[in-house]
Amino acid sequence: MAKQEISAVWSAVSRAPMLRLAFPFVAGLSLALWHPPGLRMALIILVVCTTLAVLVLLIRTRRGLRWQRGTIVGLWCMVFGLCWQTIRDPMSHPRHAWREGSDELVWAVRLTAINGLTEKVVRADADVFGVRRNGALDPRTGKAMVTLMRNGSVTDPVAGDELVVRTRLQPITRIPDPGGFDRRSWAASRGMYHECFAGPDQWAVVGHAWRWTDLFEGTRQRVSRWLERSGLPFRERALVKALVLGLRDELDNDQKDAFVRSGTIHVLAVSGTHVGFIYALLLFMLGWWGGGQKARIWRGLLVLLALWAYAGLTGACPSVLRATIMFSLFTVAGMSARRADPLNSLFAAALLLLVWDPHMLIEIGFQLSFLAVLGIILFHSPIERLWIPNNKWVGYIWTLAVMSIAAQLLTTPLSLFLFQAFPVWFLPANLVVVTAAGIAVYGAVALLVFHRVPLLGPLLASLLTILLMVVDRVTGFFAGLPGAYPAIRAGVVDMLFLYVLVGALAAWLMWRWRPALKLAFAAVAVLLVGWVMHIREAHDRVTFTVYDDRKALQAAITVGRSHIVLSDADVLIEDAFMQKKLDRHQRAFGLHTAQVLPLSCLVADTMQRSGDTYMGGGRWSADGVDVRFISGPDLKRGSADDDRYDVLVLHDIRYLGAKELERSSLNAKQIVLAGDMTWGARAFAKRWFVGHGMPVHDIREEGSFVLSAQRGG
Repeated sequence: MAKQEISAVWSAVSRAPMLRLAFPFVAGLSLALWHPPGLRMALIILVVCTTLAVLVLLIRTRRGLRWQRGTIVGLWCMVFGLCWQTIRDPMSHPRHAWREGSDELVWAVRLTAINGLTEKVVRADADVFGVRRNGALDPRTGKAMVTLMRNGSVTDPVAGDELVVRTRLQPITRIPDPGGFDRRSWAASRGMYHECFAGPDQWAVVGHAWRWTDLFEGTRQRVSRWLERSGLPFRERALVKALVLGLRDELDNDQKDAFVRSGTIHVLAVSGTHVGFIYALLLFMLGWWGGGQKARIWRGLLVLLALWAYAGLTGACPSVLRATIMFSLFTVAGMSARRADPLNSLFAAALLLLVWDPHMLIEIGFQLSFLAVLGIILFHSPIERLWIPNNKWVGYIWTLAVMSIAAQLLTTPLSLFLFQAFPVWFLPANLVVVTAAGIAVYGAVALLVFHRVPLLGPLLASLLTILLMVVDRVTGFFAGLPGAYPAIRAGVVDMLFLYVLVGALAAWLMWRWRPALKLAFAAVAVLLVGWVMHIREAHDRVTFTVYDDRKALQAAITVGRSHIVLSDADVLIEDAFMQKKLDRHQRAFGLHTAQVLPLSCLVADTMQRSGDTYMGGGRWSADGVDVRFISGPDLKRGSADDDRYDVLVLHDIRYLGAKELERSSLNAKQIVLAGDMTWGARAFAKRWFVGHGMPVHDIREEGSFVLSAQRGG
């Protein structure tokens, strides 16, 4: 690497003191998440480290030894992060709600966000702040996912409302279908580990806790109501609400899926992109004030006011807050006539947010948005300098392409690990959609301001409709192209070596550091070896699954890449919901298209082969897994055998007794209660099996059941 390039890299780091503080702080937070030290031990370590740091900082040091002070400060930041994560860990609080158990109690909760609103229910995040005992309210802490049945005679609750809810607070333990949405991980990343459900007569709004975003709630509701009466077509209106207000409740599944598969879903999440649009527009509109000190101050104040007003209008979700804080730092630096260093501002924003909420470190949105901005800061200018077009419009397209590539460089490894897929056409899709979305944001703001002006309002609405139709068609086009969203399975080790590969290639392309090529080839070799090992493991893996279906029996056996599905629903192929389950399962594990078999194959008197499995006589077996199915008619016939089997599945049963259970489950290692059993039969069976010390899995209460084994195991 050339000396000047090394100097440039070191100069960038030296100009970002927040980077040197944030890194050890994040290391401390991560260490506490991985191995919590306990609050008392963390405080002792912090006191010792603080004393050492104060003594070292008070002693005069020669210029050449200042690195020692930096090391001590970095160590203190790491210890502070360790202690801060331990202190802020919600589960360690002595008054946490989980200590009350799962009995039905009257809880006092405060809604912090509305996540979904359907015809029947309201889904929200809530802070628990009390439980009613003996007529008094005892203070409690904790967070929970709340599902409330709507009451037609009561106004729907909003964020900030305080409710009393008679319910059971239970841990979020439901197991997702293979490749399906994992509510446990999603909720845990937001600091929530419990959930509750309340009927229409089990909850009531008793107050409202004021939040600064309430200043904009009236405007937010008026804008939403006006959009409903604006004359915009339904799909375009849904896009306006998503782009401007961050409300995605009207988007249909096809629209969301098209944005995901085309790699443009970030446009729908009101975040740094949208705040950046507003920031750039404000600077352009107020640029005529000039560069004098008073002009900088007044311009900065107006920009800050507008940015935080937009944050309040959109509900101040975490992604908007992150971007607003970062652009606010840029603005403050501009007001003081100092050039804001983007890297320093980014890490300053990250440090402030993590001090405010250390649990944000494991939020997917925080990780992806931070890496996207970091990629743009690090790679945009070096990549853009690789080619300088002569044509103005070609240069504009090249700038957008570089912006998208730079953002993807650091987010792709994490995205592959999280979502197990990659949007192949993200670059051309973003060139069109991001440009159109930026114009749409400006157009929507103009429409909100001038919608009552004759001629101008209808004209703006017509132009915005055309623009959003283009966005809708473009995302649908790229999402429908061949191989638009291929499944790519990447584990933690794969993700880490992908980051090594990205870093090595960047060092070689931008700085011509020769050892980087060797490092890149080594990373590729490790990835290839790892993928070969994954393929061999998958070939030898046998898995039995009972899907999370509360009305019917849906089961599958996978042997290697073959996927055989058993269903008691004759219209399974036409069932779009179940078909999506199968598609997700296949994508997540690289399976072939499912072979669907009816339940009659299972109850046939003779054994028959389906792929690498055998079924008949109520048995379904593969090399390594043996499953026994028993239904209501089987219990009446008294069918049983002396063979041992891995799993017993009880299904389609309305009534049963202890004798039937004892006879049928004698040789089973694991019992599964299918979702189509009646409530009484399931409750009785579960009590009986638990009382006899036998492992039982209830599909209705616990979600899907998955048993994995090796061939010949």
